[in-house]
Amino acid sequence: LFLSLSLHLLLRRFRHRRRRLLLPLPPGPLNFPIVGALPFIGPMPHSGLALLSRRYGPIMFLKMGIRQVVVASSAAAARSFLKTHDSHFSDRPLDIISKQVSYNGQNMVFADYGPKWKLLRKVSNLHLFGPKAMSRWAEVRRDEAFSMSHFVKKQSDSKNPVLLSNLLVCSMANVIGRIAMSKRVFDEEGKEAKEFKEIIKELLVGQGASNIGDLVPAM
Repeated sequence: LFLSLSLHLLLRRFRHRRRRLLLPLPPGPLNFPIVGALPFIGPMPHSGLALLSRRYGPIMFLKMGIRQVVVASSAAAARSFLKTHDSHFSDRPLDIISKQVSYNGQNMVFADYGPKWKLLRKVSNLHLFGPKAMSRWAEVRRDEAFSMSHFVKKQSDSKNPVLLSNLLVCSMANVIGRIAMSKRVFDEEGKEAKEFKEIIKELLVGQGASNIGDLVPAM
């Protein structure tokens, strides 16, 4: 068993070095079968990648599971990827949760860079975030800000605590609801507002968490 494992590692290293001679890949750690460089990264990816960058430089190549990854660990390297060559690296890989919440990459956040993404951006800038749109919905934002402050004042007069996270999510949902459906969707003290806040919280936690299935699909 030991001999077989040693032979396998030697062959992997030989193929790894040969491939690096054929492809102009940045330097990086040894990638193991199936898991890639995950053992070197550890449970805290930002710390593990920072330690690896001290050895292999600001731009390095490694595999997270079966996913090939190029890591930029300095401000200059990040600027090169995100600004100088942004059109080549603008697409986002879809993970399991992103596929669900974006209808398989159909929204502007996860859509591939191309004609469809440009159209979505144009529509958003024109009807949601442009100067005319911001001016058009200014009254809605003022009304919801007034409603929020009035609710806080009412709770303060009654000596009741205010859970700001629920209140802010409720106000945000009402702004979106009035823009999209011309009506408020939640009351500050309603059961629906609390449920909606929990849904948003679960969604954000799910998108921020690592999923081993994204890196090693067999698992």
